[in-house]
Amino acid sequence: MNDYSISALVLKGVVREGKSLDKCLQEKKPIVSQICFGSLRNYFLYSKLLEKIVKKPINKKHSDLFNLLIAGLYSLDNLKKPVHACVNESVEASTFLGKSWAKNLINAVLRNYLRNKEFLNKTVVQASLEAETNHPEWLVSLLKKDWDNWRGIINANSNKGPMTLRINRQRISRLEYQKMLEAARIKSEKGALSEEALYISEAKNVEMLPGFSKGLVSVQDEGAQVAVKFMNLVPGLRILDACAAPGGKTCHILETNPDSKVVSIDKSNERLALLNENLKRLSLRANVINSHLENFKTRQKFDRVLLDAPCSATGVIRRHPDIKLLRKANDIGKLRIQQDRLLQHSFDLLAEGGELLYVTCSVLKMENDSVVKKFISKNSDAEIKKINQLSKIEKFKFTRTELGVQFFPTAEHHDGFYYSSIVRKLK
Repeated sequence: MNDYSISALVLKGVVREGKSLDKCLQEKKPIVSQICFGSLRNYFLYSKLLEKIVKKPINKKHSDLFNLLIAGLYSLDNLKKPVHACVNESVEASTFLGKSWAKNLINAVLRNYLRNKEFLNKTVVQASLEAETNHPEWLVSLLKKDWDNWRGIINANSNKGPMTLRINRQRISRLEYQKMLEAARIKSEKGALSEEALYISEAKNVEMLPGFSKGLVSVQDEGAQVAVKFMNLVPGLRILDACAAPGGKTCHILETNPDSKVVSIDKSNERLALLNENLKRLSLRANVINSHLENFKTRQKFDRVLLDAPCSATGVIRRHPDIKLLRKANDIGKLRIQQDRLLQHSFDLLAEGGELLYVTCSVLKMENDSVVKKFISKNSDAEIKKINQLSKIEKFKFTRTELGVQFFPTAEHHDGFYYSSIVRKLK
């Protein structure tokens, strides 16, 4: 197998078999990861180009061949290797896929693209909104309906997200860790939303980060780090992190408020293993429970509840471009039903005077303000608490909504997240 045949099979696993890109890329080489991430970011454009170039549609049973051609087109546009090498290796990959009969087709398609690239791109972009935006039409439609800056969201989704660190302030200051990075010749920039955030100029394997194994630092987007700030934490609280795995927010709570009594629940035993690994690495302790949230009951209510609800993940597409192909239009309604149910159950676990933070990594109003609005209308003892902890925000993109705060994905900084703070009134 060569890099192109492996990439074709990874893409087939995502597009045809509905598997996540992360799972399909396990133990694959960096070059395969680059080809697959790039191919999926541009999948709609390249699909339309192939429809234009290949006169007879490729049968679905040969989806590995179709995805090999996608990988080839991406490589011609983006890899720092000679054009002839991209073409030859794509042709060679057909043999590994058991499709030697397609060699001439692959060669012809890629060379046709090279000869007529400008004309072909212009033609398909003008004819197709999906090709122009590299997003499914249903998602573009929802973004246009919800936000005037929908093109900015789409453009941000097409960029590779930066690597963002969260400093463990129990162990080290942000300035001290920056000096450690500088000594390791890693450039960094302070975040503006979170006092623990650092952006590094080039993504690194976590094991190459100074003090990672000793718990000095974790990887977490700055848009996710602000959750702890919005929870209004004080010492000695009893806190529930619902849907907690893989544990970024649980660990951040304990780093900033080490005397908190934290219960972390998640239905995925596999993902809870990651949470426990993070707790161990950071020398933190929480009560970790493997359970569906709806099945969890307690006599003693919580002072704070953090509900990071399952959602469309449309705010983190730049990190997970497979979302554009895996998510379908009818998924949003199904997720909305689940969000309604989880929010109600989470609120039932909240003590009087306590605060619940509803969070999604979605930019769709249907999963955000609409969910909270419906919930508030059904619970007379619930009220919205305005999120006021927003400062030094001029570089970042967010908007206040009717019931919360919406962060949009940005090209250079945070991903897209929604936050709404709900208080249980005192009787």
